[in-house]
Amino acid sequence: MQRWKPGKLLTLPHAEAMPTEPAGNGITLPDLLRAPHERGRIGLLLVLLTLTAAWIDMLSYLSLGHVFASFMTGNLLFIGLGVAQGNSGLLLRALVAVLVFLVGVTFGSFCLERAPQQQSGTAWHNTFARYLLLEWLLLLVFAIIWRVTSNLSQQAGVQILLLCVAALGMGIQGALVWAFKIPGVVADALTATLIMLGQRLAQGLGHPGPEGQEWRWSTMLMVLLCLIYVASALVVALTSTFILTPVVPVIVVTIAIFASIYPSHQAARSLPGRSAT
Repeated sequence: MQRWKPGKLLTLPHAEAMPTEPAGNGITLPDLLRAPHERGRIGLLLVLLTLTAAWIDMLSYLSLGHVFASFMTGNLLFIGLGVAQGNSGLLLRALVAVLVFLVGVTFGSFCLERAPQQQSGTAWHNTFARYLLLEWLLLLVFAIIWRVTSNLSQQAGVQILLLCVAALGMGIQGALVWAFKIPGVVADALTATLIMLGQRLAQGLGHPGPEGQEWRWSTMLMVLLCLIYVASALVVALTSTFILTPVVPVIVVTIAIFASIYPSHQAARSLPGRSAT
C-alpha cells in the first residue's frame, strides 16, 4: 500500500500510470516555480482561479441564500449567526457549504498526493490540466442546474444542491492552489494574502533596500489577486441576472486548462537544469 509522505505533491489516481522521468531527472514543484517563464504562467493560473472563486462566491451570496461557496470564514460566522437568530435555513446552508468544501479539499489533496515528487515541466502542467478538469465538470453542472431552474429564491432544495456543487469545486481548487505553497496566496479567500502584504510593507519600512526578484513577483501577484477579487465581485453584482453570468466560471477554468498545457514545450526550455543520474 502506498503511504503518504509529508510535502509530497500528487496527481489524480489515474495519473499514476502517466510516464514520468526517473527520480533525479525530473524537477520538483518549487523548482518549477523558480523558472521565470513558469512563474508567469503559474501567476496567470492563480489569477484565473481567483477570478473563478470570487465569481462563484458572489453568485452564491446573491442568489443562494446569502452564504459563500468559497469564503469559509464568512460561512463559519453565518453558522453562529444562524444559531443565535434561530435561522435554520441560514444555519443549514452555511453548514452544508463548509462541510462540502472540506470534502472537496480532502478529495483534492488526496488526488494531488498520488504523483511522484519529481516530474518534467510538461508532466506537471498536464497534471494541472487533468486536475482542473474535475473543477471544470463541477462548474459545468453548476451552470446547467442554474440555467434550468426558474426561480432559485423559492427553491431551497435547489439552492443547497447548487451550493454543494460549487463548494465541492472550490474545495478542489483550494487544494491545488495550496499545493503551490506560495506564502499568502490561497485564491479562495484573501485574508492570508492581506496579512502577507502587511508583513511585506513592514519589512520594506523597517529594512529598505533592493528587493529580490521572487519577493517583488509574489508581492505584485498578491496585489493583483486582491484587485481581481474585488473587480470580479463588482461585475457579478452588476450582472447577476444576465443569462451568461453562471457560465463565466466554466469559461475561465477552460482558459486555465489550455493555459496550463498549450505552451508547455516552450516553458521546458527555461526550467532549471536537471541533475544527472
